[in-house]
Amino acid sequence: MGPVLRFRLGDEGRELNGIIALGVAAFMLALVKPVFAQQSTSPPISSGAKDTKESTVPAPTVGPLELSNPDYVVSPDDLLDIYVMDVPEVSRAYRISSDGMLALPLLSEPIQAAGLTLEQLSHVIAGKFHDSGMLTNAQVTVSVMETRLHSVLVSGEVRNPQVFPVFSPTRLLEILVKAGGLTDNAGNDAIVMRGDIGARADLAEAVQTNTPNDKMRGQSFTLNIRKLVETGNDASNILLYPGDRVTVPRAQLFYVLGAVNRPGGYVLDEARQHVTVLKALAMAGDVNNIAKRKHITILRREPGAPEEKREEIPVDIKAMVKGDIPDVRMIADDILFVPESTRLKAWHASVNSAVSVVTTGGAALMVYH
Repeated sequence: MGPVLRFRLGDEGRELNGIIALGVAAFMLALVKPVFAQQSTSPPISSGAKDTKESTVPAPTVGPLELSNPDYVVSPDDLLDIYVMDVPEVSRAYRISSDGMLALPLLSEPIQAAGLTLEQLSHVIAGKFHDSGMLTNAQVTVSVMETRLHSVLVSGEVRNPQVFPVFSPTRLLEILVKAGGLTDNAGNDAIVMRGDIGARADLAEAVQTNTPNDKMRGQSFTLNIRKLVETGNDASNILLYPGDRVTVPRAQLFYVLGAVNRPGGYVLDEARQHVTVLKALAMAGDVNNIAKRKHITILRREPGAPEEKREEIPVDIKAMVKGDIPDVRMIADDILFVPESTRLKAWHASVNSAVSVVTTGGAALMVYH
């Protein structure tokens, strides 16, 4: 190691050293400053297990709010969330009245809200505050919290009839599954009544496909759903929209009782409108070997008459098979009764028993579709 040179600094040297030290400190501070700046703009580290973004980004709301848009048309009984910036006295949820009016505090008169879009209603509220002299430039936001239009009503012969929330187009089969499926007494058809949204969707599709559209708001149309429920793949699986209504009527039945192989109730739907006596017997597996063919009778209830009072219409099966007489057409609620030959003495008692089975214990009968 070489000799160490030592200098004795005077006042000027000590001043020079101070200047150099000050410059070095300034240089180090310049290097450190960006690091502190970066740390100050970063979000603070949370002590919990949640991601830091969750503390700065609000969680998305679930429900109609997400599906609402400025073009949504307000309807009676809607529940709206109205936010007026810097006016907490007004910012809260409001229920639109049954006549479509919205009453806000600080405003002397209610606002006709039904029929307006959310954007239009926001402008109207802001205008009302401006005209009243309360706010010169009100910032108003309106969103939907709850509306009856965002639902499909399912009623009739389904196992769980109720109002189901629907926020987007949904297939008919999906709605029927949510309703628990069809009951044993359900017919083969469903009646669909379009709401406003569904009617507009049908119109838009008709314009796009250049096809006529006869489905308007409040208008009903009938679909065969039996095949849809059984196979899951049918043209009847239409889209349902918020505001639509689905009704599954009770099946129109006729009954084949007595000495047949499959006694029970049979559906008389559109596909079987011309069910005749011979067809009804075929559907019931034909008469059995103890049937009294000459005494087959249709028991038909007279319009307006009590349930137990029925007209007896004799049926000549042999003449029908030969074509000598017309094959009688069955109608809803008819009873085709085939007596047993061993019970001929109790003929009238058997007839009364058949009527009693349908009128009082019909639910225990097997229903065939």
